[in-house]
Amino acid sequence: MALVRWNPWKEALSVDEEADRMFGDLVSGRLGRWFHPERRDSFFSPVVDISEVEDEYVIRAELPGIKQEDVKVSVHDNTLTIKGEKKLQKEEKEHNFHRMERCYGSFERSFVLGTKVDSGNAKAKFKDGILEIRLAKAEEAKAKDITIE
Repeated sequence: MALVRWNPWKEALSVDEEADRMFGDLVSGRLGRWFHPERRDSFFSPVVDISEVEDEYVIRAELPGIKQEDVKVSVHDNTLTIKGEKKLQKEEKEHNFHRMERCYGSFERSFVLGTKVDSGNAKAKFKDGILEIRLAKAEEAKAKDITIE
């Protein structure tokens, strides 16, 4: 397991995101848009799970309603970037919406991985709205046994 430098701001952002998930409905609609100006225009940000095993990272992102050709994945050094666009299928001006919770728009998420990866052996597949990325760790990042003399 790699050591990662502690970032106090990361915890503060995590608390803010968790509070947003817990109390999001309380401040939705017009009032919520006043408290959260970034929500005036709906935006989409996929949720992601990142796990690590001995020789690779496995990343799964939920991308419901997004076509495979609208998603791009890249790796530079030990940073993974997923970007794309969730497009509005068609405008429905004739409907009088009481609530509109689905979000659309461009998104980009980047994740710094704890160790270097071998981008030449990266694999990605997209099925049923789930993007799965497998990134093999670089040889120098893998744990090695040391013989004691």
